[in-house]
Amino acid sequence: MRTATGIRAVCDVAQDIGIDPTEVLKNTGLQHSDLTGTDSHVTWLQEIQTIRNIVRSAPHDIGLGAKAGRKLHPFAHGMYGFALLTAPTLRVSAQLSLDYMKLSTGLTSYTVDDNGDRIHIRLDMTELPPEAHTFAIGAQSVITMDFIREMLDAPDFSDMVVETPYTDARYVQDIASAIGVTVQGSMPGFALSFSSALFDEPLPKSDPATFQYCVDQCQILLEQQDAKADLWSQKVRHTILDNIEDELNIQTVARMLATTERTLRRRLSEEKTSFRELYLDARLSRAHHLLEISGLHVDTVSWRVGYAEPASFTRAFTKRFGMSPGQVRPQKTPIESS
Repeated sequence: MRTATGIRAVCDVAQDIGIDPTEVLKNTGLQHSDLTGTDSHVTWLQEIQTIRNIVRSAPHDIGLGAKAGRKLHPFAHGMYGFALLTAPTLRVSAQLSLDYMKLSTGLTSYTVDDNGDRIHIRLDMTELPPEAHTFAIGAQSVITMDFIREMLDAPDFSDMVVETPYTDARYVQDIASAIGVTVQGSMPGFALSFSSALFDEPLPKSDPATFQYCVDQCQILLEQQDAKADLWSQKVRHTILDNIEDELNIQTVARMLATTERTLRRRLSEEKTSFRELYLDARLSRAHHLLEISGLHVDTVSWRVGYAEPASFTRAFTKRFGMSPGQVRPQKTPIESS
C-alpha cells in the first residue's frame, strides 16, 4: 500500500489540462472521495492505472509526468521526505533513500552509482508498463530537483543530465523542454546524472538532532510496513515475472503461493484486479521491454514471455499497445511526439 499523494497529483494535472478526473480513475475501483483523507492509501497497480488513463487521454502531452512531479512538494512525502531533507549531504540523503525505499512514493526502484566524477541514479523500469516510462522519468526528475532546491540554496542544474534510451532527437528535446534540464538519448536505460561535487556539498539546512529523529521514525515506519502482509496482487505479479517463460494458470500460481484458487481469486478481487489482468500485463510489459532494448526476434520474445504460439502473442500485443511487436524499434517511443 502507498499514500494517495501520487494519484491526487495525477488527478490535479488532469483537471489542469481539461480532463475530468473521473476519467483518470477508471478501472481503479477508486472514487475521488477515496483520495481526500490524510490516511488515504492505494495500491501501486491503482496508481499505474491512473497514469495509463491520463497518458491515453492526452497522448501528445510529453510533460505529464513533470507536471505531476511539480504537484508533489518534498514535504508531501511525510517522514521519509523530512529525513532526506535534513541529511548532512546529498550523498547521505541518496543512501538514506535507498535504505528506506519502501517508504517512498516513487514509481520504480533505483540504484545509485558513483564512478568518481558522476553520480547516477538509475531507474529500474522493468515492472513499469512501457507507456508509463516517459511519465515516470519526468516525474522523478522534477521531484529530485525539487528536493535538491529545498536542501541547497540556488543549486546549479546546468550539469544535470537525464539519460533515456530514446533515439528520436525531437522526442528527446521535447522531454528536455518539459523537465527543464539536458536530456540525453540513445542511452542503455533511464538515469539521472549529477556531478559528484554537488553531492558532497554541506547542506545548510541540515540539523544532526532532527536528522537522527527522522531516521529513527523512518525505521519504525519501515518495521511496521514489513510486519504487514504483502498485497496478493504484488505476490502474484512477482510469481509471474519469476516464471515468465512458463505457461501459468491461476491454479498453479495459487499452489506456488500456498493458497487455494478460490482464496486467491477473492483476494485479487478485493484489490480490484484479477489473475488474467495481472498475467497479461506482466507478460506483455516484459515483452515490450525485450523488443525495445534487445532486438530479439518476435518469435524468441514470444517464447520468453510464455506464449507457445507467436500468432497469439502478436494478437495480444497489438491489442494492448496499438502496434505489432515487429513495429517496436529503438526509434519508436511510447508516446508519439507529434
